[in-house]
Amino acid sequence: MSKTLLTAVTLAAALAFSAPARAQDISNPLRLMFVADAVEPIIDVVDLYENKVVHRIETAHVADHVVATPFAPVLVHVNIERRLVSLYDLRSKALAKEVELPIVPRHMVLDTTGSRIGFTDDVDGGFVLFSAYAGTILFTLEDFPPTRDVLFDPNEVDVYYSNSRDGTIGLIDTNVERTFEIDIAEPGQPLSSPSRSLDARYVYVANEATGEVNSLNAFSRVIYRSFAVGTSPARPYTTPEGSFLYMMDKDSGRFMSVEQSRFEVYDDRIIGEGIDLVTVGRFDRLNLLASTQNNRYYIYDNLLRSVIDSGAFPHTPLAAQGAADGRTAYVSFRDSPQVAVVDLERQELTWIAAAANGIGAASIGLSNNVCH
Repeated sequence: MSKTLLTAVTLAAALAFSAPARAQDISNPLRLMFVADAVEPIIDVVDLYENKVVHRIETAHVADHVVATPFAPVLVHVNIERRLVSLYDLRSKALAKEVELPIVPRHMVLDTTGSRIGFTDDVDGGFVLFSAYAGTILFTLEDFPPTRDVLFDPNEVDVYYSNSRDGTIGLIDTNVERTFEIDIAEPGQPLSSPSRSLDARYVYVANEATGEVNSLNAFSRVIYRSFAVGTSPARPYTTPEGSFLYMMDKDSGRFMSVEQSRFEVYDDRIIGEGIDLVTVGRFDRLNLLASTQNNRYYIYDNLLRSVIDSGAFPHTPLAAQGAADGRTAYVSFRDSPQVAVVDLERQELTWIAAAANGIGAASIGLSNNVCH
C-alpha cells in the first residue's frame, strides 16, 4: 500500500472514530432502545446490535414515558407534570412537534400498529387517543374513569380498559368514540390492566380483591373461565406465540401456566415472591420472570416446566422488555444508570451503561411484549 493511500485510510478511520454523535444514524427504531434519565432531561439511544449508547438526545423536560414507533423514525416522549407530548424526528435528530394534552398522561400505551397512542390517568380519569405519526389528538374522553394501561385490540378499533370504580371491563369503540362496559366485579374492587389472547378472543383481568383472574370472551362479553390464583395476583400475561397464559401471585410466589387452546393448567408451582415482570423468549420457551418489588430473577423453561437459572440484580427492576427475536431480555432500573442484558438461551448477564442518574423510562423500537 502506498504511503499516500495508507495516510488516507488512517485519516478516514480517525475521522470515523472521532465523529460527533450527530453523525450516527438512528433512523431505524428496530435496532434501537431508548433510555430516559430519571432526573435529567436526556434520552440515550442504545444500539442493540452493538449494546452501547450511540447518541444522546437532549430534551426540554424530563421524559416520564418514551416509545418509538417501530415502522417510522418517530420517538415520542411525555412529561407528566406539563401534560406535554413531544415528537422527535430520529432521521433529522430534531424536535418535530409538541402537543399539550387535556388530561394528565400518567399512562401511555402504543397500539399494535405503532401508529396510535392511548393516554390515561389513574387518578383523575380521562382518555386521549393520539396519532403518533401526525402528532395530533384524534379524540378525547374527559368523562372517563380512572384507569391504568389500556389494551389495544388488533382490529384497530376496540380499546379495552379496567374500571375498578364500577367493577367493569370497558370497551372504547374508536369509530364512534363511545364506551361500553361489562360487569365483572363488585364496584370498588381493584382490577389489573387487561391483557388479551393473541387472537383477541379472550380478555384477561386480575381481581386484586378476590385473587382471581377472569377470562372474558370478547365476543359474547361473558366470563368464560376464572382461575383462583392467590391473594395478590399480578397482571396476566399472554406469551407472544399465543400458546400460554401466565398468572402470578405476588404474595405466595405462585406461577401458573395455562394452555389457552383448552384452558387447561400446564404448570402450577411456587417460583418466587413479587413476580410481575415477564419476558418470553423464542417459541414461548425460555422466560425471564422478575419483580418490581425485589431484585430476584428467574429463568423458567416452559418446555421442562422448571426454573433453570436464578439470581439477583444489584437493584430492583423498573421494567423489562423482550427483543423482537425472543433471544434477549432488557431490564431497566430506576436506581442504576445501566440496563441489564439477559441472554435467555445462554443464561448470561451483561450490562449497558445508559443515563446518568438511574432510568425513568425505557422502550425498544420493536419488542415481543405484544399482548400485555
